[in-house]
Amino acid sequence: MAKVLGVTGGIGSGKSFVCGVFKSLGCKVYDSDSRTKELYEEKPEILAGLVKILGKGILRKGKLDKKAMAGIIFSDRGLLEKVKDFVYPFVMEDFRLWKRWKRGTVVFESAVILENEYVRSFMDKTLVVTAPLKERIRRVMERDSSSEEQVRARLGSQVSDKERLSLADFTIESVQGEDIEKKVKLILEQMN
Repeated sequence: MAKVLGVTGGIGSGKSFVCGVFKSLGCKVYDSDSRTKELYEEKPEILAGLVKILGKGILRKGKLDKKAMAGIIFSDRGLLEKVKDFVYPFVMEDFRLWKRWKRGTVVFESAVILENEYVRSFMDKTLVVTAPLKERIRRVMERDSSSEEQVRARLGSQVSDKERLSLADFTIESVQGEDIEKKVKLILEQMN
């Protein structure tokens, strides 16, 4: 049976880049953000539940308007928690089915591993990816064409790196000049 390494970190920390390194070394990676978006399309009961929680304003032509949803949940931590509590059982069941025939170490990439006990219960170990705040803001502004104010609002809805690091088994700082592949290999050795 596969061992599960949860890779987490705040927005713009470099989680996806680090997961790409794991993938290049042969690990299977479950990208929970991308998969969750696919599940919104595949499972009508998820969309119906989201409308019940957030209202019909999250729909555009009967489909989920992810920007409208983000605008609501990232400005209201209570609603964000309700959405997570509703959606994550669907995601974790999908993950359980995805990993059942995998061997070695598999990677579960998600921003909410450590702050959600239910999600954390699926992990054998956790890796927190960090980066300096200015760098994270710059990355997200470039990636999402967001304003600094929008990025800071999203950052404010997430737990701090300090909180994440207190619960981490491993850490990697995702900055230029770091030998991330070497650090990933060391983590894989410790997972086996």
